[in-house]
Amino acid sequence: MERPVRIAVVGPVDDRLVGELRQLPLRPEVRACVGLAADSEAVLRFQPDLITIALAADAGEEIGALRLLRQLWPALGVLVVAAPDAELATTPLAARLRARLLVYPSPPGSLAAAIEQARQGSDRPTAEAFVDLARGVADEINNPLMFASGHLQLLRASFEAKAESARRDQITQVQAGMQRIQDAVDRLRLLAQAANGPRRAMACDLAAMLATALAAPPAGAASGVTVATGDGGHTIHGDHEQLAAALAAIVQLAAELATTGVTCGLFLDHLPGGQRLRLVASGAALHSWQLPHSFEPYYPSRALRGQSAGLGLFLAQTVVLGHRGQATVQRLADGTLQFDFVLPT
Repeated sequence: MERPVRIAVVGPVDDRLVGELRQLPLRPEVRACVGLAADSEAVLRFQPDLITIALAADAGEEIGALRLLRQLWPALGVLVVAAPDAELATTPLAARLRARLLVYPSPPGSLAAAIEQARQGSDRPTAEAFVDLARGVADEINNPLMFASGHLQLLRASFEAKAESARRDQITQVQAGMQRIQDAVDRLRLLAQAANGPRRAMACDLAAMLATALAAPPAGAASGVTVATGDGGHTIHGDHEQLAAALAAIVQLAAELATTGVTCGLFLDHLPGGQRLRLVASGAALHSWQLPHSFEPYYPSRALRGQSAGLGLFLAQTVVLGHRGQATVQRLADGTLQFDFVLPT
C-alpha cells in the first residue's frame, strides 16, 4: 500500500487551508506545528515530504531551521503561504528559499497545483499564467479565422461551373486546414473554461468514458496500451465535456508513447477520496523526461520528438484541478513514470 504524502503545516496558517489539505482526494497526512524551531523534535519524527509555512517579518530563526531541514532532506518540498496583501513582500523571500509561493485564499485547484510543483521543485509559471495565455491566443486567432472562413465559403460557392471544379477542390482543402485551426482554438477555449471548474455538472461514468476514448479514431491507436478497470462503479459528478477531453488526451498520450516502444498501462480504480486514473509508462524514450516540466504545455512534444500530444497533459491536469482533484507524477525506483489523475467523489 502506498504511503500518503506527509505535509507539515507550520506557523500561523489559515485553519481553512489545513482543512482543504486534509480533504484533498489523495488524503495526505497533515500535521500542524507552531514553528520549526519550537517543534523541531516533532517535525524530525514526522519526516514530512512537504512543509507548508507562513513566515512572519522576523522569521530569521524559522528560515535557518528550514535551510537545515533541506540539508537533511534534499527532496523536501517547501510551500510558502501568504495572504493577498502580503504577496509582493513574500515573493522575493520564497524565491531565495527556492520555495513555491501560494497566495491564500486561492481559486479551486491552485492548492493541489502548488503542492505538485513544490514537491517537484518546479520553477515553471503557475497554471493560471498558462491558462491566461491559452485564453488570449484563442481570442486573438478566432476573429480573423472566422472572417477568413466566411470569405472562403462565399468564394467556393461562386465556383459552380464544372470548369472551376479544380479551384473548388483547392478551396475545400484550404477549408479543411482552417477547420483544424478552429479545432485547436476550440481546445484552447475548453482549457481556459476548465480552469474555472465544471460548467454543467452531471453524473459521469469514467469507465464508460475511458472505453469511448480508447475506441475513438484513429482505429487501433491505443492497441499497444494495457487497460484495467477496477470492480464497482466509477461515477463522479462533473462536466462531461471537460472530463471526456481530459480522458481523450491521456489516452492519446499513452497511445503515442506506445508507438515509441514505451510500455504503457492505464488503470482506473477507487480510492477512499475519489476515482483514480493511473498512467504507468516505462521505456528508454522516457529516461530523459524531466519531472518538474511534466505538465507544462507542449513539454511532451519537446521530450518526445515527433509526438503531437503537446497540450494533452496540461489539459488533463487543468480539468482535474478544476474539479478539485489532483494530478501528480513521480518516477519509481525502476525508472517508470507514474501519472495519477484523481477526481473526488
